[in-house]
Amino acid sequence: PIPPGMEFSHIVPHDVDLDSEEANEVSSDSPDPPVWADIMRFFSNPRKPMILALARPDPKKNITTLVKAFGEHHELRNLANLTLIMGNRDVIDEMSSTNGAVLTSVLKLIDKYDLYGQVAYPKHHKQSEVPDIYRLAARTKGVFINCAYIEPFGLTLIEAAAYGLPMVATQNGGPVDIHRVLDNGILVDPHNQNDIAEALYRLVSDKQLWAQCRKNGLENIHRFSWPEHCKNYLSRVGTLKSRHPRWQRSDDATEVSETDSPGDSLRDIHDISLNLKISLDSEKSGNMSKYGRSSTNERRNIEDAVLKFSEAVSAGTKDESGENAEATTGSNKWPSLRRRKHIVVIAVDSVQDADLVQIIKNIFQASSKEKSSGALGFVLSTSRAASEIHPLLTSGGIEIADFDAFICSSGSDLCYPSSNSEDMLSPAELPFMIDLDYHSQIQYRWGGEGLRKTLIRWAAEKNSERGQEAVTEDDECSSTYCISFKVKNTEAVPPVKDLRKTMRIQALRCHVLYSHDGSKLNFIPVLASRSQAIKYMYIRWGVELSKMTVVVGESGDTDYEGLRGGMQKTIILKGSSNSVPNQRHAARSYTREDVVSFDKPGTASVEGYAPNNLKSALQQLGAREG
Repeated sequence: PIPPGMEFSHIVPHDVDLDSEEANEVSSDSPDPPVWADIMRFFSNPRKPMILALARPDPKKNITTLVKAFGEHHELRNLANLTLIMGNRDVIDEMSSTNGAVLTSVLKLIDKYDLYGQVAYPKHHKQSEVPDIYRLAARTKGVFINCAYIEPFGLTLIEAAAYGLPMVATQNGGPVDIHRVLDNGILVDPHNQNDIAEALYRLVSDKQLWAQCRKNGLENIHRFSWPEHCKNYLSRVGTLKSRHPRWQRSDDATEVSETDSPGDSLRDIHDISLNLKISLDSEKSGNMSKYGRSSTNERRNIEDAVLKFSEAVSAGTKDESGENAEATTGSNKWPSLRRRKHIVVIAVDSVQDADLVQIIKNIFQASSKEKSSGALGFVLSTSRAASEIHPLLTSGGIEIADFDAFICSSGSDLCYPSSNSEDMLSPAELPFMIDLDYHSQIQYRWGGEGLRKTLIRWAAEKNSERGQEAVTEDDECSSTYCISFKVKNTEAVPPVKDLRKTMRIQALRCHVLYSHDGSKLNFIPVLASRSQAIKYMYIRWGVELSKMTVVVGESGDTDYEGLRGGMQKTIILKGSSNSVPNQRHAARSYTREDVVSFDKPGTASVEGYAPNNLKSALQQLGAREG
């Protein structure tokens, strides 16, 4: 975890006379803050080192154990005072029952151990007076303690260190990380009363240890400043793999201007460096840091570090972009999507295989002129796996190379046609080249093999309930990011919303997609879908969404509605469906049309899928010339 940043410019820790027996702050002309008197009035000897605890009276803060530790350690009682800042109160009876019980226990313990004159517990303080309380504890060469049972972070420990206070802190939670950075105190077991008392006694009795802890805290506190937070954050970001696909370039493709590239978002790092420099330069000149270095040097170091980091990231981006291009697409083979003026995405789900082949042929025929000129490209989007697409197209006399890309397995795979045996998908050596960068975009929280085993157990339970094989794993159609099942009895399989609920209960994140006729069930990553693959092609290859036309039926798979929204144009083939969609397979109990209107510009309806009708629709939407 990256700790939050803090502002330290207003904090000026005062020097103390480490050799003085009276533990006073080096002489200052300013009067003592009023809150000092409010605290000092409790003590019979206010010159003793102050052990400061600043926490609300909550059982989790473990204040009663602190009081017991102090009360039962006679050497510690003789050497130090204890100050408990437990929020603000007027009447104990008016406090919450929990807080009131803790405060009552504290008062009873003070009476039990006769700690009058040794423990301060003021009723009120202002938030603005907290820095003065830290200063008072530091002036007396005191110690700050946080002995909560568990502390998520420990902001007060950092504040106290900024004023020169060593710390005793719980070993459970955030203080461990703070101590690792500051090295300004001792960690203790909050359940061990003797451990707490001994740690406090060591710090207040050993002047050299106290001075070293104070010095370490002041020298290292800058590591929790906002500039340091930004530098730490950017360095962590630099180690992460980009989740945003970069533009791909080739010598034979139209260049995309630098300002159009999504990779330009990395230039923000340069902007951060510049803004950080301006911010730091705006500070008052000549302000010397009390943490062992000058503000000027600190600013220069931060500026140089961030600038070098931003330059390194930019250089790395260029190198990585070239490597990705080589690994993903091959040395001389670039998808032709970049050269197309318009893309037709065929995503008709509600037809049989023979009808789909005929629809593809009719679309090719309707746009033969644009297809032959290279102005129009084609993408096939389907729930079918790549291993199913190849025989389907070849049996219908359609060349794989007629398409520029294939969105397979409900959007969990994105492939391009390839004739290079090195790029072909194994083990069947299919003529497809898979986009590995697309996988890097959708792999977030994908359950993989663990999810597959869970789904196999789920399928076995369903089959056992029905006494028949209602649903079975489809090994041939499953892939790294798609777990596919054959559904033999559609009534035996629950609706999509119930399946999603089952997955959520088991903390498994995935999309559940039925095919239109309910015979196929795909589980894919939450970031994968056919509509997302279309958007990815825009980012990856610069294919404008407004230059895409998606051809769909009147109904489709579970993700059908996602294909009809967005900036792309839509052609709806009416009368092409062979069956009425099953509401059990829908993603929700209501249609998306109830929320988002599909009656938008750029939508055309066609009766059937005759070539002439398709030609008119494509012409109407600008996908072919008139």
